[in-house]
Amino acid sequence: MITLHQLLRYIQELLHPENFKDYCINGLQVEGVKEIHSIATGVTANLATIQAAVEKKVQVLLVHHGLFWDRDSYAITGPKKEKIKLLLDHGISLLAYHLPLDAHMTIGNNWKAALDMGWQNLQPFGMYNGSPIGVKGTFPKISEEEFRLKLEKYYNHSASCALGGKKHIESAALVSGGAYRSIEEAIGNVDSFVTGNYDLPAWDLAMEGAVNFYALGHTATERVGPRALGDQISAQFNIPHTFLEEANPF
Repeated sequence: MITLHQLLRYIQELLHPENFKDYCINGLQVEGVKEIHSIATGVTANLATIQAAVEKKVQVLLVHHGLFWDRDSYAITGPKKEKIKLLLDHGISLLAYHLPLDAHMTIGNNWKAALDMGWQNLQPFGMYNGSPIGVKGTFPKISEEEFRLKLEKYYNHSASCALGGKKHIESAALVSGGAYRSIEEAIGNVDSFVTGNYDLPAWDLAMEGAVNFYALGHTATERVGPRALGDQISAQFNIPHTFLEEANPF
């Protein structure tokens, strides 16, 4: 057992959210009970994930996408009211870490994925509000198809591609989630760019910039960090951790 205060302090010292200019509240968003015996992690604080946390009878739900964003109103109505009520009724604290959990060089969505896939010569990549949150690296030259298959196996998700670059590649950049615009930073810098989702301009940018573009799903590319952080907390404090999968193909 640990306290909520101990957990928050540990994550603060690990992720240093104060170093990021973010679009949301990083840290405690809804306060639950003080004593923590088990935690769950997930990608997004949607209703299904919160309901799953209730079923698991955890005291903390830690996610990448929380409930409060700059664009939101202050009104607590509709689905947001239902989600907050569920958390409060069951004493579950909601913790959310956005850009800090993208950027971390060991357990973050981007660096951990690159390390897991064996990329080498890793360097920061993808500037957001003055901070690099992605990663770029190199690997032995492989075919475009082999690289795509490796990505699909790692993320367990099919890739949407715009193949404007080389048939054989040996470098890539990765920024998880909705970072398709970072392909502009990748052009002339690496052979390939990997992200979560995409919009219409990605195609032309890939073709005109002669770079290969791969989108593996916003949710799929952002499972990495929350799961890794939950596992590290579990090992550090000897408390159970459950990663809550969600059936979101986007």
